[in-house]
Amino acid sequence: MRSRQRADIGRNGWHGAEIGPEGTAFVTEGLLEGTQIATPEGWRAVERLSPGDRVLTFDGGPQPVIAVQSALVEAGQAAWPQAHWPLEVPDGALGNRGVLRLLPCQPVLLESDLAEDMFGDPFALVPAAALENWRGIARAAPRPQETAHILILPTDAVIYAAGHALVYCPADSSAGLPGFGEDPAGYVPLSLATAREFVACLIAEDIGAALRGAAPDGSQAAFRALSP
Repeated sequence: MRSRQRADIGRNGWHGAEIGPEGTAFVTEGLLEGTQIATPEGWRAVERLSPGDRVLTFDGGPQPVIAVQSALVEAGQAAWPQAHWPLEVPDGALGNRGVLRLLPCQPVLLESDLAEDMFGDPFALVPAAALENWRGIARAAPRPQETAHILILPTDAVIYAAGHALVYCPADSSAGLPGFGEDPAGYVPLSLATAREFVACLIAEDIGAALRGAAPDGSQAAFRALSP
């Protein structure tokens, strides 16, 4: 999505912006308006969260929101390269309840035995773009206008979105605010290339599991069930 405030995004350090060849800032990371976030008081839309509110983190319990970065962006198929389109995650694909929409560079935490085999850690932080074609996850045309939000927490953290989907939120050590950058959780996203290799292995693993559970003559049905 192309920002209507591209100078602000480019100069003030928006975490999720990519600058195009003509100086246009493309918002590629953050949580889109309407995304439900887990808090100690229940689920709240990301746009309703403000500094001082608490969110539930994956491994640190409730944590306060220190700051919120928001960008009103204008999009549309003609003006937005397909590589920057959001991804639509079907109900249940990442443990989410209902459809979840993710910007392509938004890091998502996956847990898998395969991750432990490949990286020595059962958890892998991958950019959402790498999830394309896994469990029906696909690009979706951007809406004419959307708002993206990045929640800044005291340390790097992973929070719950739309159920059990796990999405990354950064700490901003450059802001100079108390608590930022202290005792970081150590979340490091995989590169897009490595993440795609990992997800390709997850796809193969899902196909193998489906075939093992299929009737002897049900292989084609299993493949159809796994198709995007």
